[in-house]
Amino acid sequence: MAESDTDWEAMLASERFKRLARRRRNTVVVLGLVSALYYFSIPALIAWAPDIFRIRLAAGINLGTAFAVSQYPFGGLIVYVFMRRTAAIDRAAAGLAERPNSGVALAEEHHAY
Repeated sequence: MAESDTDWEAMLASERFKRLARRRRNTVVVLGLVSALYYFSIPALIAWAPDIFRIRLAAGINLGTAFAVSQYPFGGLIVYVFMRRTAAIDRAAAGLAERPNSGVALAEEHHAY
């Protein structure tokens, strides 16, 4: 189907498109909030409970250092989850322009976000 033949109004009005848009928005909002909470917990804890970061875990390693370094793998995990979820949304959206009102039930559409 040529792009000029796409019924954009029908696609934008379809329940399938609205579900996909909600899933995308929820994915971005939830992962963004989780990332922000984890990232900003360091300055918050330093300001309100600095003694937590002084707890020794091993020689030369305290909880503050471990927590700060954990931000890197946590960021990678967030990226991995984001990529998996958006890939699932992209797969679910494939062909949406050709059949916007199709009643195809997609397993991925039942996720919470």
